[in-house]
Amino acid sequence: MYKNSYILFFSLMSTRNYNTLGIMTGTSLDGLDLAIIKSDGKEKITFLKGENYNFDKLVKTSIKNILGCKKNDSIIDLVEENYTKFIIKNIKLFLKKNKKLKVNLIGFHGQTITHQPKKNISWQIGNAKKIFECFKIPVVYNFRKNDISLGGNGAPLTPIFHNLIRKKNQIKKMIFINLGGISNLTISDKNRLISFDSGPCCYLSNEFIRNKINKEFDNNGINALEGFVNKKIIKKILKNNYFKKEPPKSLDRLDFNVNEFLDLNLKDGLATINEFIALSIFLGSKKYLEKNTVILLGGGGRKNIDLKNRIIAKFKNKVITTDQLGLNGDLIESYAFAYLAIRRILKKPISFNKTTGTSRPTVGGDIIF
Repeated sequence: MYKNSYILFFSLMSTRNYNTLGIMTGTSLDGLDLAIIKSDGKEKITFLKGENYNFDKLVKTSIKNILGCKKNDSIIDLVEENYTKFIIKNIKLFLKKNKKLKVNLIGFHGQTITHQPKKNISWQIGNAKKIFECFKIPVVYNFRKNDISLGGNGAPLTPIFHNLIRKKNQIKKMIFINLGGISNLTISDKNRLISFDSGPCCYLSNEFIRNKINKEFDNNGINALEGFVNKKIIKKILKNNYFKKEPPKSLDRLDFNVNEFLDLNLKDGLATINEFIALSIFLGSKKYLEKNTVILLGGGGRKNIDLKNRIIAKFKNKVITTDQLGLNGDLIESYAFAYLAIRRILKKPISFNKTTGTSRPTVGGDIIF
């Protein structure tokens, strides 16, 4: 505890609407997303400001080198220290740019390096204590721990936020598709909230293009648009037991690798990966589809024209992006973890049996103040 910490915390507890900063770096390792919302943690929310920051090359490379680790050591400590410094540096820039907005809470997801819920592991690096010490704003972090301790997958954690988007936009039935490093689905209507990871997503195409031409991603899916799909490879990968498994279920980015595609040329490989992603999403969705179900796309993958077109082609339903609702699709998860941080302060659940497999509705996150 710090001097005046109790005063700070109880002042926060008496707040009705929280200006909260959400901090997110995802499995695709495409950078840092910062966003501020104003919300009561229930039904009210206003999206204020947001910004995306590219990773420093050293930070990104060092994180990739520790993916899959299960035990801490001095190398991981150093990676975490540099990652945290990168986060703090960019928060300072962001808050200076938006100094009229007084932030009274921070939701910090951290960077996932290993996610193996069946072994009770979901490890996010990032030093929340240093973030608090720098800004003297209470920080909620370690969102997945409680869920996993109660038998859940610890992921996906954003369905309750997706459900809020549905209600805010008066959509009756929705499947939210988050096209991040991993694709996850939220099936939401008045009576149900179901969620799971449907399969690999952008990290797979990003790894492929790095292997081929040392680029970070296929900008707008331009290369994939000119490729031909290898159906034999897709058929082989879809035999993976993960796709037979009933939800709730979740993935680590190391559960699937790019090797199956590396014998293909650049354009055919990217087209094949996108077809695999789109097909795994559709196969995961189809039993929940009804005539009036709206398909809502968020995450960085929505910018990939080839991937988006393949998803649209598979669904007969209306397919729209979060941007068409006035929401920046690059900031969805940073908005979400800001919202989840408020729910932690209010001691309200963020995960449920049908979203993660937890044995009961679960409050998630530790608080440092």
